[in-house]
Parts: sequence; structure tokens; C-alpha cells
Amino acid sequence: MLDYLYFTFRSPSYDEDIDASGEHGLMTLLALSHKSFVLQGKTHIGIAPAAHYIVLNHGAFRTGEGERLKAGIEWIMNKQKEWNIRIILSTGWHALDHQVYLKSTRKNSTVQALASAIRSGVLVVCSNGNTRTVNLLPPHDYLAVGGYNDRGLADRYSHVPFPDESYGINAERHFRPDVLAPRVYLTVPFCEFNKKADIVSYYWGTSGAATLVTGVAAYLMSVFQGLDATTLRSALTAYGDRIDGYDNLAPRINVTKAKTAIELGLITNQPQETLPSLQIRHTLKELHSQEDTKRAVALSTLVEKHLCSRDLLWQYTYDHSPIVKKIAVSALEKPINEEERQDFWDRLAQESEGGVRGWYAYALLQDARKNEGSQWIPLSTDINWTVRWCVSEYLAMFPDFFPQLETTHDPDSILSKASPLIQWLNDRNG
Repeated sequence: MLDYLYFTFRSPSYDEDIDASGEHGLMTLLALSHKSFVLQGKTHIGIAPAAHYIVLNHGAFRTGEGERLKAGIEWIMNKQKEWNIRIILSTGWHALDHQVYLKSTRKNSTVQALASAIRSGVLVVCSNGNTRTVNLLPPHDYLAVGGYNDRGLADRYSHVPFPDESYGINAERHFRPDVLAPRVYLTVPFCEFNKKADIVSYYWGTSGAATLVTGVAAYLMSVFQGLDATTLRSALTAYGDRIDGYDNLAPRINVTKAKTAIELGLITNQPQETLPSLQIRHTLKELHSQEDTKRAVALSTLVEKHLCSRDLLWQYTYDHSPIVKKIAVSALEKPINEEERQDFWDRLAQESEGGVRGWYAYALLQDARKNEGSQWIPLSTDINWTVRWCVSEYLAMFPDFFPQLETTHDPDSILSKASPLIQWLNDRNG
């Protein structure tokens, strides 16, 4: 029997649909442990129903939560051998950190709280982020899980990249995520706070993908009793399947391949290479570094210390690196006059990188006007979740005038959800 620790959180950030009911954590637990049921001729069951679960509520966005979490983790780790704790799932490691400012993950309060678990050989699985607007990617010590769109099909040739997937280099210059798993239409028993006629709920995002990988890890550790975290991580990353033509280096997990490789002893059990810590000694000098990560960390440092002029931020909105541009645009916060507002609209129209587009849209949502509907509504087909969320929020400001947009996490449903809105605009414009 395998025990493992799971702790949950609730995010107030605008790129998540998580309400105060705590259904995010409940969906995670159900995805791992729910009883079997049949839906449309297919049987669904929790991926690791035989495991034991410890739920530590992680109020990651409360001041002082880091110390409380550290105390809780240390108490639980004292029971590691007795309870056979092998895995931790974290879906909110970033805690109070701003998700676009780039800084060392070692400074993060959740990372510090989980350090004792890492030292004890526990496998920490975490979600990698749900949208390209994010810069702050997980520590190298964690098995970071991103997602792809499996379209509800087992046929791996039908799987496609998720168009707004978060991936890239973190502040320690490690590529994240490590692996990919399905992140669309993860079916669980109905558990949502708002009552509906539905009999099932759907868990979305990289939190769901990380939950699936956690269940796979629990299964493999149960099958191979002496399997350690390093070997398991190597098996999942080395024996996964790349998506052809995709510049995201992380492979889709392939449980059959990984299991066979472990059985045959094919895993080279070498610790993951850790790059030297990024040292920023002269912040102003590093703003002009040839390395994107150094410029991003330097700009983040100046922004957090309120040492960036608005002219300097505008200058870095022209940077060739999307990581740097996201920091600059988010730090501008919103247009301060009519000229800037038009500049933001122009930049949004010209920008191709999804995460940067998300920050321009969020800035324009501030002080949005009713007469901007013809500019907002066409954005309802944007591939970036944050852009579409901003459209939805804009329309909700004027419910008596505009039809509303039903947001969706399913890339294949974006056009159908936006179609009535586009038709309304076309009819209105004659």
C-alpha cells in the first residue's frame, strides 16, 4: 500500500476558474480516488484509488502561510517512514509571488517549506502553469507537469499541443516542464459548487494534468516497491513521446514505455543536472545582457523595487524576448491617457506571442469603455485564455447591452463559443 501527501490551495488569479467552495482541491482528490462509474459506455475510475491521502490545505495566498506550511510539512515528514509517504502533489507552489516577475525559485516560501521533503527523497509533482502569461516556472527539483489536448481520444496520433501552454526557461535557466499529460476534459463525479443538471464534472488545466501524473507515479511506486523518485522521474521523461513539430521539449508521458524500461533495468539512475544559480550582481548592467533570463531577472528586480520609469518600461516592451516583454507590459499596469490607450490597442493587434497579448488585454480591461465593444468582441476567438477571459469580463461589465461569452478551456470549442458573439457584432454593423 502506498501513502502519499497531497496539499491543495485556492488561487485568486484571473487565469483560473476556482471559486471559494474549494472544488479545485475536491476535483484533484476525486481524480485520484473516485469509485468507478460508466458514462456513455466508458468506465471511469480514480487513477490511484488504493492509495492513502493526507490533505494539507495550503492557503498559499495568505501572508505568513509559508511558515505555517513549513511547520505542517515538517510534522508530516516526521511520519514519513511510519506512513510510507512517497509523493507530494503541489498545484500552487508559486504562493504569493507575482507570476510574471522572474526571480529565483529558491526564494519562494512554498519551495522553502518543501525543502525537507526533497531532501528526504520524496517526489514532488507540481503543475507548470495554465497560460503563456506566466513567467514564473517551477523549480528544477520538482517534476513539473504541463499539458496537451488529447481530445478525449486514446489514439496518440490525434493528440495536439495546447495552444496557450506555458513552457520555457525558469530563473535558474532550466527548461520547464518535464512532461506533458492531458489537460482537457478530465472526467470526475459531479462536485461543483454551482448546482447543475450535470452528472459529471470536468477538471481542466495543468493542475489536472499534474494530478494524473501523480496517480501514475503512485501506481509505478506500488508495482516497483524499491523505486526511488530519481529513477521514476528519469523513466517518465526519457520514455515519453514528443509531439512532432512542437518546440515544447517536454514529452507526453507513456506509462507502458516507462514501466517496461523500469522492468528491463534500462533507466540510467543519474541525478538531474542542476545549473549554477543565476547571479545578478549589477542590476542596471544586466538590463543590457545578451541573455534573456538575465535581462528578465534584472527588470523584475527593478520593477519590484519601484526603480523603473514608465519610459524604461515602454522601451522594454520592444525587447525581442517574450519573457522580458511580459514583465514590462504587466508593470505598466494600464494606459494612463488616451494616447497610451490607443498604443495598447495597436500593440495588442500587432503582437503575436500569446502571453504578451494576455497582458495587453488585461491592461486594457482596466478602465474599459462601453464604446469599445467592436474592438473587444473579435478577441473572443483568441487562443490565449487570458485574452478571452478579459473579453468575458469586459462584456460582463455591460450585461444589458452586450451578449455574454461562455469561456471554455477546450481549444476546439473556442470558435463555437465565440460564434454567437461575432454574429451579433456583424448584425449590428449591418
